[in-house]
Amino acid sequence: MKKNNRPIYLSIILFLVFSIQLFSQATTAVTTNPFYNYKGKLIIIGGGTIPDSLFTFFANYCGGKDQPIVYIPTATEDEEYIQKGEHLLKFSSRGFTNLSTIHTRDKKIADDPKNIELMRQAKGLYFGGGDQDLIAAAYEGTKLYDEFIALLDRGGVIMGTSAGATIMGSLLIGGDARKDLTQTYHFKPAFSFMTNTALDQHVLVRNRQFDLIPIIEQYPTTLGVGLDESTAMIVEAGKFKIWGLSYAMIYDPADWAAQKKQWGKVVKPFKMMYSGQEFNLATGKIQP
Repeated sequence: MKKNNRPIYLSIILFLVFSIQLFSQATTAVTTNPFYNYKGKLIIIGGGTIPDSLFTFFANYCGGKDQPIVYIPTATEDEEYIQKGEHLLKFSSRGFTNLSTIHTRDKKIADDPKNIELMRQAKGLYFGGGDQDLIAAAYEGTKLYDEFIALLDRGGVIMGTSAGATIMGSLLIGGDARKDLTQTYHFKPAFSFMTNTALDQHVLVRNRQFDLIPIIEQYPTTLGVGLDESTAMIVEAGKFKIWGLSYAMIYDPADWAAQKKQWGKVVKPFKMMYSGQEFNLATGKIQP
């Protein structure tokens, strides 16, 4: 009599499927985090003079200086500077050869098919400095904004400095909120390339290292990062590295909770990071 092995085979198949699901869940738990999980990279600079090495990283991540780069100078109000193309000199002087500009104050113009096509072809995007509110006012909620996200989804790179750094977080911090840090201030949303994150710039040069404290108190699940001038955080899925000439300050809500549990209050609101150190976004640990 021939033995029926179907129940055994079925059991093996079900076991394998269940094991794969568990492995997938475990992998997801390790690799995902609430801050950044795109395939692409961010280079977020705290303003001031930008080290040449950051332009080199940007070029390498894009695939070379001949790859298509889009520059958005909308944060500045200096229209003459933009119309003359002077904003592009920082790239052309360093050997970048495939540069385009997208600039408008009108969301309808932002969604011009020519701009959409430029972004779809781009390997890299750069946001200049000025006022981050101007960037948000021009591009928030547009189809062009969707193309910014698509760039990160396909593995591209976005670099920005000063206002172009803050816009990459989830909150439009700065502005009038700096006038009185004791007052509760409602912050408008930024572009959330990094979610649940408040990004500040020029922090040591302009004595802003305390400005993120009331923001993290008001938004207790938000990771705060303050970058000094000539210093960047290079962000990829799962981590970021500090690179440059000065320091970054990390305002970690998980660390704050641990301090409150141990001491009853937060006594060290931020941790300093120097060039070369990495921050693990999943564990909250700084690695040398």
